[in-house]
This record gives sequence, structure tokens and C-alpha cells, in this order.
Amino acid sequence: MLQHILHLLYPNLCLNCNKSLVQTERYLCLLCQLNLPETNDHLTKENSVEKTMWGRIPFERAFSFLYFNQKGVTQRLLHELKYRGNEELAVYLGEIYAARIKQTAQNHGIDAIVAVPLHASRLKKRGYNQSFAFAEGIAKGLEIENLSSAVERRKATDTQTKKSRAERWKNVSSIFCVTQAEVLQQKHILLVDDVITTGATIESCGQEIIKTVDCTLSIASIAFAA
Repeated sequence: MLQHILHLLYPNLCLNCNKSLVQTERYLCLLCQLNLPETNDHLTKENSVEKTMWGRIPFERAFSFLYFNQKGVTQRLLHELKYRGNEELAVYLGEIYAARIKQTAQNHGIDAIVAVPLHASRLKKRGYNQSFAFAEGIAKGLEIENLSSAVERRKATDTQTKKSRAERWKNVSSIFCVTQAEVLQQKHILLVDDVITTGATIESCGQEIIKTVDCTLSIASIAFAA
């Protein structure tokens, strides 16, 4: 009874279309979830993400969950993660994507996951790392280790949003540090970020890992901005 009254006062609404969610739905109504702009990159080699990262760092596979479009559902979801602190949504998206990846042969051989870290000052201000929460959902779904604590961001950087490709790379060059190399040795690591645009941030983090650790690297993100 109390739950029914609370639902009337504070209805659960779809984050995209604002329609009321039924009991079995979370964050998105069924129609909006079915219409998510999924890339299906995990099924396709030489996809757009892989082409973006070619020649920059050695990697096994690269893929993103969703395409990013201005004013589209992906932007609304990312806004919810970044500005409204919806950590559970990030985990949920990771779980959905894990279910997609799990359909492929042996999950591409991935046996550990690392999220691109935030600097301590940014983490304190935001309250959580959306990339880490997304990685948690994937780790849970694929039943692999989340080893994100093995990599740190040693200096804060400005936002990448309005920077050119060269400026983005300069902004994130040499800002990451592997602090627990031993736990990453000989593993196939899925390196995860929230959005890949030019790929500068994930390239910088991946280079530091490859330079320090004998491992195989794959790349993933919540969204890809073509």
C-alpha cells in the first residue's frame, strides 16, 4: 500500500520519453530500451571504434555500447550519469552491455576489466566515477575481476569537450600511473571509458598500461561519438 502511494507521489519515469515505468522496467521503458542506438561493435571487427584507435596503441578489440547523438537518448543517459550522480544507472548499462558481449565467443577472451580513473579531486566533487560503475556492471555480467584500483590518475585535467584532437592529447598525456602492475600481468584487460570521441584519454591510459604491464588490451565505452 505504502509503495503504491509513493509511486503515485513520485512516479518512476522513463529517462527518455518520461512515460511511467511498469514494475518490471528500470530507467527506460521497454520501447525506449528496444530503440537504444546500439552499435553492435562487439560483433564486428574493423568497426568505427577500432578504426579510431588503429595505429595508436596495440589492442585486441575495441567497441562501444551506444552511438552518441546530440539531444538523443544517449546524451540524456550520459547527462543522468554525469550531472545527477545516477551510479545505479551506470551499473545497469554495464549489465545490459555484458549480456550483449556474453553472446560472442568466449567474451573475446577478456578476463579482467579496468575503468579509466578520475583524479581524486574530480572524484570527490562528482561523488563517483561513471566509468567505474559501468565497469562494475560489465564485471558482474561477465563474471570477471574489476581491477580498476590498479591504475590511478595522477593529475587533474580540464574538460575535453571543446578541445581539438591535438589539444585533447596534450591535455591527457602522461597523466596515468599503474600502481599495481602485478595484478594486471598476463591478463586480457578490457579498458573502459564513458565516451570515446577522439580516443585521446583511453589511448593515454592504455599506453601507460601496455608500457608497464605484459598484458593484452581491449577497449570499450558506454558511447561513441562519431
